Amino acid sequence: MRAIADGAILSHHPAHAKHGVRDGPSGDTMIAHAGTSHSGLTAALARSSLHLALLQHNAPAVDLVLYRDAHIAAQVDALFPGRGVFLGREQRLSLNPRAYFSNFIANRRYYAKVRSRIEGLGITRLILFLEGEPLERSILDWYAGTVELWEEGLSHYVDLTSPWWYAARGMVQIAGGFYPKGALNRRADRGAMIVRDRFATKDLMLPLPQRAAIEDQVLVIGSPLVEDRLIKRATWREGLAQIVAASPWPVKYLPHPREDKAALAGLLAQVGGIELAALPHGIAAHAEVHGYRAFVAAVSTALLDLGAFDDSLFVAELFGQKRIGRVLRGWVSNPVAVAASAADVAAFFRRELGGVDKFHNATVAL
Repeated sequence: MRAIADGAILSHHPAHAKHGVRDGPSGDTMIAHAGTSHSGLTAALARSSLHLALLQHNAPAVDLVLYRDAHIAAQVDALFPGRGVFLGREQRLSLNPRAYFSNFIANRRYYAKVRSRIEGLGITRLILFLEGEPLERSILDWYAGTVELWEEGLSHYVDLTSPWWYAARGMVQIAGGFYPKGALNRRADRGAMIVRDRFATKDLMLPLPQRAAIEDQVLVIGSPLVEDRLIKRATWREGLAQIVAASPWPVKYLPHPREDKAALAGLLAQVGGIELAALPHGIAAHAEVHGYRAFVAAVSTALLDLGAFDDSLFVAELFGQKRIGRVLRGWVSNPVAVAASAADVAAFFRRELGGVDKFHNATVAL
């Protein structure tokens, strides 16, 4: 991996060298695609396993997969061998004054370096999954080819936090040297893109996991609301306690990758009646090994990916997130029921216990 002098990393990941994707002697991109020219290439900028899975099942012949985070390099290489292009990412903010200014300058230069790298690839069709992040915004400002915006998860359909939250986040990013134009806005101009997804336009697909045989237990799917400072840990604990109190079955907790695992263990012990779910912890792999009567989440794309819509429930308002609850109920394509209160959660479990009167409307009806 080649380090740029200003601290940003911008090169192909070394794992791709054996597949013919590498840096040339001058740092220019060299691509050895059998039977593929540099004209008319399709590329996708992927950031997560969900993005890669959507590409795998909807555009398996994509020419290039651009990515910025090294932790998905192995998955990119496994699913799209020889087609990964590692862009690196911005420097994180630092409270150290010397590091702060160094990182600020590196971040301002990063977007020009990415542009120089991408422009030389001959991309005429670009698939994005995020529209409001600095890297994607910087590309949209100069890229003249066809742009498709594919589903990223729940946030593709609805704004789960207020415009003020996004604006405050954008101001912090600007202060750190991140791409400034449009930083205060959550959405790009979707009229200039082709929008594709699973539940509104219904022109993307993702195979559903084969659920294991049902067991008498409930799975709570975690969210990093505490880590994102949207709620306090005590509020999270109180919401979990309400779920445990309403459930007629033992409750297991599947943590989000960004949750603080050490703090979570103590919190679950305080709640009582809820245990950390067994491995594996990815929702698809987990549901194929461990069976459940019902799946509950404050807010999580995992309930969409699981596809167990009759047995799933959003419970954001149990954790004080009334705005998220209203937004989810107002989403016309939402296939998952939404609880407004602990009484709604109890009614949901009664229906699950009886195995009759299943529902998947946007709101639980008592």
